[in-house]
Amino acid sequence: MRTTAAFLLLAVGSSAWAQAGEPDFLEQRAPAASFTEWHRTAHYAPTSDGTQLAVTVYLPGAAKSAGRYPVLLWYHPGHRESIDIKTGTIRPTMSPSDIAWFTSHGYAVAIAEMRGSGASHGTRELDRGPQIARDGEDLVDWLAAQGWSDGKVGMIGASYQGFAQYAVASQWPAALKAIFPEIAGFDDYSSMFHPGGIQVVALSETASTSIRRDDLNDYLPDSARKHLPSVPVIDEDGDGELVDEIPIDKNGNGSFVDDGPPTYADGRKRQDIYYKASMAHLQNRNLPVEWITAAPFRDSPIAGTPHRYIDLDPGDKPQSIAKSGIAVYSRGGWFDYHARDTLMWHAALAGKTPSRVMMAPVGHGGLPAESGDAIYRSGPYLALFGDKVSTNEVMNREKLAFFDRYVKGLANGFDRRPPVLLYVMGKGWRYEQTWPIARAKPLRLALAPGNQLVSGRSVAGEDRFETVLAASSLSKGANRWNFALSTAKEPMTFYGPPQSRLKYLTAPLAKDTEVTGHPLVALTLSSDTAETDVFAYLEDVAPDGTSLIVTEGQLRANYHRLKPGGPHPMAKPSLPWQGFAKTDYQPAPLADGRKLTLRMDMMPTSWVFRKGHRIRLSFAAADWPSFALHPGLSPANDPKAPGTRAPVWTVYRGPGLSAITLPVVPERK
Repeated sequence: MRTTAAFLLLAVGSSAWAQAGEPDFLEQRAPAASFTEWHRTAHYAPTSDGTQLAVTVYLPGAAKSAGRYPVLLWYHPGHRESIDIKTGTIRPTMSPSDIAWFTSHGYAVAIAEMRGSGASHGTRELDRGPQIARDGEDLVDWLAAQGWSDGKVGMIGASYQGFAQYAVASQWPAALKAIFPEIAGFDDYSSMFHPGGIQVVALSETASTSIRRDDLNDYLPDSARKHLPSVPVIDEDGDGELVDEIPIDKNGNGSFVDDGPPTYADGRKRQDIYYKASMAHLQNRNLPVEWITAAPFRDSPIAGTPHRYIDLDPGDKPQSIAKSGIAVYSRGGWFDYHARDTLMWHAALAGKTPSRVMMAPVGHGGLPAESGDAIYRSGPYLALFGDKVSTNEVMNREKLAFFDRYVKGLANGFDRRPPVLLYVMGKGWRYEQTWPIARAKPLRLALAPGNQLVSGRSVAGEDRFETVLAASSLSKGANRWNFALSTAKEPMTFYGPPQSRLKYLTAPLAKDTEVTGHPLVALTLSSDTAETDVFAYLEDVAPDGTSLIVTEGQLRANYHRLKPGGPHPMAKPSLPWQGFAKTDYQPAPLADGRKLTLRMDMMPTSWVFRKGHRIRLSFAAADWPSFALHPGLSPANDPKAPGTRAPVWTVYRGPGLSAITLPVVPERK
């Protein structure tokens, strides 16, 4: 593939891009470590309704050493640690190098399994339901009250663990001082379940299956994603071994929950603490694809419960956290499906409670670990930009400085840094005071004859396009909407047939052009079908013709009517918003040749289009199989199935019609 060579830049360093008088993110130094070892303890922490949550705590110093420490809590639906049934080896879920980093600097690290998970007891009424917040508050209170705790708690973790941090912070636990959520949602309906009102299948298929296997403590050591059971908390027979507390898998299918009454390798009787906890998890309501399909609107009740997407996330979390005084540092990825969410959290909280945001050139993952731990999957973009210095070690220094300031209360100057830290792709790390960037200028590029994209007034006209429902954004199996991008070796480009997209291209750029912010798209079209979906892509085209996907957006035409506001009254910036409630859905909006203008935002980005490169805007009617096809076009969700009909669009050009508006950031003087 020639794409990487066409876009590869000189190695990105820190000093070339740090502004005068600003701290250098990559060059910051951490205080000296105070401890050289840590030790492990395991507990059950009670919630207010008596449910016991499994917690593993890693404490600074040797076993039985005295001390009181601030606590960093990782609270999630997976395993706090896992155990290999064949060897008895215990493997922490958090990287040992991360545990060593925080404990060496005087923090206790607590990893807790949510109710319904691992060795914890109880049942989750609904995945991401309100009980998670209430249990988390109880957990923070319990941690603060332990003899080894100094009464101050921070929270860390990514993805679901990030969601859990916002949920717990909204409860205002007195001991919770700061949270560092990474790649987490603000409005999950419009980011991970139904972006633009279109169901994204790829995420639900993978996440729900993985969570359920962790809930039931499956043992699948040879699966593509290795699954091992959670470590029992209680050694019931007192022999010093924990692996024999796990029941035997009698039928050899990787699970003991379908084998009847438990038996154990040593033949001894027990109270079956671990077994009873796991059996209760069978009643968990996770969110498989079929339940997401059955709840298509933002106000749909989910999984037979009274809870709706609109209630769960963001619900009342933003206004509650804004009043809490809890410091928040949100970290996102430009190619993550939560990219918009991360920036919305910061924009909603800025000026109300201490809030910071960082955006890295990654998907649903983190910066690479120098230790080689597999949990840190940064994807291909740091390599694309020749960056070998942005690592998890740097990230850990940032986290430590944040927690030292807001949990330990040290006057380390961290709060004097600008609150917005962006990786400008093509330049490197840069601080800003606000999001969106105040000095950004809108550049409107209109669709023009000859499939051109121009900055002046466009000549009126129209383009006919026969859509392809097998169109896909998968780039060697990876895209924003599955977890493969974090392990991909090459940046995203299009591999499908070129006729599956309608494309418009600028002339070669006369100078480097930085686009940082939320691109906005307007597409005026009619169709020979009454309904359609629209997927829009922003691409960077190199002089040799190779291209990279920079960002994207999508919208179901049934939601063409704009509504005031956004997913929450505090949501910022103001972006096109369609509501996505049941009453916002208009059946057959394109019937009888009706012409509509669809307005949508693309995922935020920060990308430098180089001199001589071209900007391309392309459209498709599907992104299959990552997204489900419109049921009005393909009831079987299969582009080849009988009864499937691909729309033929007419796209309209001219003054005030189809265009993309890019936030262009001038160089600082």
